[in-house]
Amino acid sequence: MQNVQPRGRVSRALGSTARVLFTTLIFTAGAMGLGLLLGIICLVTYGLIAGVQPDMRNAYRHVAIPVAVTIGCLAFAGALALELRARRTRTSRP
Repeated sequence: MQNVQPRGRVSRALGSTARVLFTTLIFTAGAMGLGLLLGIICLVTYGLIAGVQPDMRNAYRHVAIPVAVTIGCLAFAGALALELRARRTRTSRP
């Protein structure tokens, strides 16, 4: 049998950091896409009701980017909390 050596502190820290950042990136990208979709739908609906041609740049400026930043911050905090909780509850088994 081979002796399995436990991972070093640096390796565990880099792995945890990568997981938190990847999770944050995925949630931020999803929120950007969903926010843009909802912003476009709302602007098109407003344009049809008001009888004007809406400026689609507002879908990015006032909807998609603020939604992405908000969800990204929440995802970062949530992923960090889950990673810290998992780190405290893990037991070291050979």
